[in-house]
Amino acid sequence: MCFSANMSLGLGVVGLAASSVTFLDKSETLQVRLARTYAILHFSMMEFIQYFAYPVADQCGYGTNLFLSELSTYHISLQAFAIMPALASYSSDKEALKKAFYFSATLSSLFLIFNFLPKEWQLFGIEPNFIGNKVACLYSGIYHIGYAIPSAFGLLITHGSLFALALSGFMWPDNWKMASYHCVMALMTLLMPQWLFGVSTGEAAAIYCLFSIPITISFLPHFKQFFAVMPQQLQRA
Repeated sequence: MCFSANMSLGLGVVGLAASSVTFLDKSETLQVRLARTYAILHFSMMEFIQYFAYPVADQCGYGTNLFLSELSTYHISLQAFAIMPALASYSSDKEALKKAFYFSATLSSLFLIFNFLPKEWQLFGIEPNFIGNKVACLYSGIYHIGYAIPSAFGLLITHGSLFALALSGFMWPDNWKMASYHCVMALMTLLMPQWLFGVSTGEAAAIYCLFSIPITISFLPHFKQFFAVMPQQLQRA
């Protein structure tokens, strides 16, 4: 999936349709619908950026490639804000969504600020990492578009985003189904390509779109009965 421009475009359109279905689920509160809808839209935006990136891949540092690389920078910085509230919306804790909103807004605000600081400012020089003292570029990987993102404190953004995508759902009570699902998906799509196919970290981060459909499905109203904790489950706990 999304290993070509047309596949990326198709998944982006599917994401728009899924976000509309999710927002129209009147059985949920407006806050829950907005959180889940925005998470799906966030993944759709990733697909559209990659769709426009294919014709200009490897034209690093200028023109359309630079513009799309900067969009990708902001997109990655906003991942925490996009995904954490949506994950929290399945918890039995009525305050979880609000807490996740403030927590994720703080994380993403910090990540955005880091983007405007000198990219030479890095806490650690751990490699490989696709965010850090880099030249902004969307480049051709072995199988897929890859990211090179310039930012200060790149390791914090990388691991902060990984926490938001894979681990943050475990913060909230009675949320183990949704948290486990997203944890497995995130770890498989972010780490397995590097281990199995020898791609760079930047390409592995972009290959995250491989599971954008299963991830999107988890937020659709048709599957909330599976991921949400039911009252009878709470009584047995």
